[in-house]
Amino acid sequence: MSGFGAYEQELQSVLAGDMSVTDPSKFQSETSSLLGQLKLEARSAEDRKEATARYKKLKEEVDRKVLLGGGTVPKGAQANQDRARLMATNDKLENQNDRLRNIHNTVAEIEDVGGEITTQLAANREVIQKQQDRVKEVSSMADMASNITKRMSKWWA
Repeated sequence: MSGFGAYEQELQSVLAGDMSVTDPSKFQSETSSLLGQLKLEARSAEDRKEATARYKKLKEEVDRKVLLGGGTVPKGAQANQDRARLMATNDKLENQNDRLRNIHNTVAEIEDVGGEITTQLAANREVIQKQQDRVKEVSSMADMASNITKRMSKWWA
């Protein structure tokens, strides 16, 4: 058996879970090492194109396993880890939903307070406008009274 075939067989047994590689980082380092050896062997193989194609196929399979986390932990433990991860994710989602509800309630309260303030400001503006109109009216009456008084003082003088 060629060096490429031996490394290929060893890598396939790691991927299939036949070898006891349970730690994800150990799985990744083991497969990286084997892929490196396969790459070297593929360069020096007699049928270089076929060896390179098989290397690429194995690399894709390793990448998929690493991304999916497959073959790195015994199935029962994997299910427990998945369940724990799912529960943690659900807890995070519930917390985020609670935060969003609180934020939504706060925004609704702020909108209500803002509406009340706007209504109060409109009422205050109306009162101020009426007072300004009265001041103008009283001011014009005072001017008129002053003019009348001046005319009367000329008449009495």
